[in-house]
Amino acid sequence: MEGALVAATRFVADKAVILFQLDEKLKAMTDIEEKMENIKELSTIIDMVIEDVESHTLNKDAVKDWLRKLKYLAYDLEDVMDCYNTEALRRQRSSISSFEPVRDFFSSNNQIVFTSRISDMIKAVTNSLDSILRQKSFLPNLPQSSGHMPLNPYRETHSRNSFDVIGREIEKDMIVGMLTKDDDDDDDDDDDKSSHGTLKVITIVGMGGLGKTTLAQLVFNDARVKDHFESSRMWTVVGAEFDPAKIMKSVLELATGASVNISQIDLVRQKIEKALSGKKFLLVLDDVWNEDATKWNVLKPALTCGARGSKILVTTRSQQVSSIMGSSNTTHQIQQLSRDDCLSLFQQFAFGDEAVDQNLMEIGEKIVKKCGGVPLAAISLGSMLRITRDEPYWSSVLNSEIWQLGNKEDKVLAVLKLSYDSLPPRSKKCFAFASLFSKNNRMTKDELIKLWIANGFVSSEGNFDAETVGNRVFDDLVSRSFFLLVPSQDVTKCTMHDLMHDLARSVSADVYCNSKQDSVKHIGNRTYHLHIYLANTSKVTRALSKKPLYLRTLILNYVSLNADQLELVFSELKYLRVLELTGNKIKEVPTSIGNLIHLRYLNLSKNRIRVLPDSITLLHNLQYLYCHHLRLTHMPCGLARLINLQSLSFFAAADGAGACSIIELEHLKLHGEMKIQFSENFTNYSCGGRKILKNKHINELRLKFNCSESNDKDMLDDLCPNSSLKKLSICNYGSRQFPELLIESQLPNLVEVCLKNCRCCEHIPPFGNLQFLKKLELHKMNAVTQMGAEFHGFGGFPSLQELYLDRMDDLEEWSESDYADELFPLLKTLFIVKCPKLKSMPRLPRIQYLDISYCSGSLLSCVGRLTSLSVLRVEAMDDMTSFPNGCIRNLTSLTAFEIKGCKQLQCLPGDEMQHLEMIRTLTIDRCDNLASLPSEVGCLGSLCFLRLRVCLLSGSEEKIQNWQKGVRMHDIWRRDSLGARMHDSKSSDYNRQKAVNMIEENLQEDQQKLELHVFEMEVELTCLNEALLIEALSEKLGTADSEIKSLKEMVAMAERLVESESVLKEMESSMKYPLEMEAEKSIWSSKEKAFLEASEKLKIQNNLMQKLSENLL
Repeated sequence: MEGALVAATRFVADKAVILFQLDEKLKAMTDIEEKMENIKELSTIIDMVIEDVESHTLNKDAVKDWLRKLKYLAYDLEDVMDCYNTEALRRQRSSISSFEPVRDFFSSNNQIVFTSRISDMIKAVTNSLDSILRQKSFLPNLPQSSGHMPLNPYRETHSRNSFDVIGREIEKDMIVGMLTKDDDDDDDDDDDKSSHGTLKVITIVGMGGLGKTTLAQLVFNDARVKDHFESSRMWTVVGAEFDPAKIMKSVLELATGASVNISQIDLVRQKIEKALSGKKFLLVLDDVWNEDATKWNVLKPALTCGARGSKILVTTRSQQVSSIMGSSNTTHQIQQLSRDDCLSLFQQFAFGDEAVDQNLMEIGEKIVKKCGGVPLAAISLGSMLRITRDEPYWSSVLNSEIWQLGNKEDKVLAVLKLSYDSLPPRSKKCFAFASLFSKNNRMTKDELIKLWIANGFVSSEGNFDAETVGNRVFDDLVSRSFFLLVPSQDVTKCTMHDLMHDLARSVSADVYCNSKQDSVKHIGNRTYHLHIYLANTSKVTRALSKKPLYLRTLILNYVSLNADQLELVFSELKYLRVLELTGNKIKEVPTSIGNLIHLRYLNLSKNRIRVLPDSITLLHNLQYLYCHHLRLTHMPCGLARLINLQSLSFFAAADGAGACSIIELEHLKLHGEMKIQFSENFTNYSCGGRKILKNKHINELRLKFNCSESNDKDMLDDLCPNSSLKKLSICNYGSRQFPELLIESQLPNLVEVCLKNCRCCEHIPPFGNLQFLKKLELHKMNAVTQMGAEFHGFGGFPSLQELYLDRMDDLEEWSESDYADELFPLLKTLFIVKCPKLKSMPRLPRIQYLDISYCSGSLLSCVGRLTSLSVLRVEAMDDMTSFPNGCIRNLTSLTAFEIKGCKQLQCLPGDEMQHLEMIRTLTIDRCDNLASLPSEVGCLGSLCFLRLRVCLLSGSEEKIQNWQKGVRMHDIWRRDSLGARMHDSKSSDYNRQKAVNMIEENLQEDQQKLELHVFEMEVELTCLNEALLIEALSEKLGTADSEIKSLKEMVAMAERLVESESVLKEMESSMKYPLEMEAEKSIWSSKEKAFLEASEKLKIQNNLMQKLSENLL
């Protein structure tokens, strides 16, 4: 121990001597370039000292204060070097640029100013260094380090996300039993009644790190639970902030599979009731901290709408949470792992599939004994020790003073800190940066890496660029269990365990500040990274009044910003590397943004900005510029000056003075994702055959043309994206043919393609030749009449998995072609929507999901050949009175069958449906003329869920009950020919309430549609009014063709609204019987009021349209 202490002290003392020497040299030097070389050396040595001192357990305030000052000095040195390098870059660029220089960097005045500024900065850092070196008296008192870990950089690491869960089988079975307990046994255990029975809350309680979430995941994914809650299983992470409205929106999104943008909480609650009514669901509320009963009482009523046997599973550290949520009789206290199970877990992470070193394992057994059965501690230490086989280091971990801590949770945090200490320096910075985001926040891997790069935590190494290195750092943090991967379809996302987040906050100290976790008073002059989310103007003002002038990262998401605050940000926070201002309703960007010479990452997305200032082209260090979801009319001239720009999310192509030419993109080294949108008046399609994007490694490109019958084909040919392109989207393409780029399959690596509103194209490129294409979307291809050999090509879509055919009005034929046996061998999902003339489709050998909507009923005659089909959804087939013969008979693999809105459908093929031996879910919704169900439905032995909604079913109660026999869940709302009487196998009171609810929902849906139409018209009118203010009315009349066309569309929309009003009146008259129910008068009076308000909006809109018409004419 004494030797280690002496070695650690000697290391810091030796480095202090070198720092003294460098300090003296800096003072003696006069040449700026020589000083900068010493600054670089000084920065490297200081980083080494910081790394070594941090590896000790720092208990003395004097040491902590000294280390804090040393870190501040490290930041200052980086600022000096960045300022010098930026100015050098400007001068270099000015000497070779073909563009008009903005400043003369060779003027004597500018050189004098620059030299003076750098000299002042160097003098400041030498003064700071003098002060720090005078405080070295603590060096003999440095505590013992755990030793430096000998690393094997080539050793494969173990991913936390792929480990085998050990020692939880008994507990899992216990909780599964509680969840799947017979519903009739629930009645006496809980007072929370749903509309169909009881809603039981089951709680898993235990300290952090014991594996509550892991146990809940085991239960959630258990086959018995999946089978029992087949209709709906949902999982949402709650965290420290228990917001009932936010949780309800999350539940609604999970229940419907669609995003929710509703602010009215009552409407969200109603939609939850609609989505979950009649379903037996399981909802997991993970990581609940709330101990306020009133908040739970706000949320609880919205969750008592499911079928009998619905359950909520909660994970929490607090026994009080369990009591508040009414689960005192159904609480499971999670147990510590046995020593053998904990050892097995440790071994899994420490050795993986490698042979176990017995000498190391003996040490490991003693380490595991000290872990106290806490899985997170065993996982963290195993992950840390996996990368070294050095026995002394394993022994140093065993003998570390962290084991002397008494509190078990503090001991776990100390173990995690030990793992943190073993990280390479850059990984430590990257991990600490994650503390800028709230607990349970899902961080996107690619964005996180870009933020690391912008802050200088990660840089290129040898032949590997910075993003490749960043990916390695990220993967290493995952393998060491610092980050946890979360399921996501398109992008990689991660989160952190609660205790890991606590660790990140503890090591980041006052350098990082998050407004959701820290008060404004924590912001100081030396706060370097600040995240403010959902804050008002006063909170932002208080934050900026703290003068955090050294800020490097400023993220303002959905806050209220005024012009003065923006000016303050751009003029005073001159050291910013990262600036994110998303969703702040910003209309104008101050020209002072050009002062942010250190800026690498700028995100202005989701604002109201129309024009970017020219000064943005002065940001020579800028690497990532995000400006999507804005209202940009053009890009500023001189974008090519941004020689370090790597990612440009959006480019507005326009003509005219001040607009950046699309040719400037040729000079940028772009990669990643990009959208190019052509303005309405864009006419300059000549790029001289430059092949602008050919050398750009763009992996996703979205092109939005302006619908004019122009030279879009030439422009697409001149853009010529690189052959490495993975995703391509083309919208509003006006030419009649596609360029050779697509015809000859010159983009062989495409994985996804979307063509939308290419109305003039008669032929679709031979995408079947693309070997890697997995997803193809075709929308509004109105001129296409047939798809055959030309479309399938010679490859026949060998990898395609998803295909969407949407609003192809004239598509009549989709033929087999000469390569029928090779067509679509992997296609699993097919959507055919609003293709009214299509009568056939080819054989699809492996299709599993088929959705046919708003098409001709004759198209269903081809369905009988799709024997692998698992899910069939049919909607709004208005001309279909019955299913074609043979349509259903051979679909023996079908598990879900849904028929919606087929208003002319009169019967179902019972003789064919009896062959659906695997059917589990049958839904028939809004089939107004369906008079009866075939008796064969009652013989479907696998049927678990039967839903019948608003159908003219007739028959005896006995027959209806026969349909329900053997069905685990059923939801039957039917109306007889009088339209007033509802039947269900429950009670008459329940049926009456269901009837009222159903009519109420229909009225709400139509009312919402009406309001949506009104809102859309308001948006159109607002845009049109803005245009009229910009241009004189006389000029507007000269080019009013497009506006008159829009006006005609508005008039047509108004006519549809009038028709909707008529439908609503008819619906109102059809509801006379339920309205006679005295108990529902208050409900209907409120609905009438809402309807009158919507009608009043329609009248106002009509008046506005009339005035607009008069002005235009």
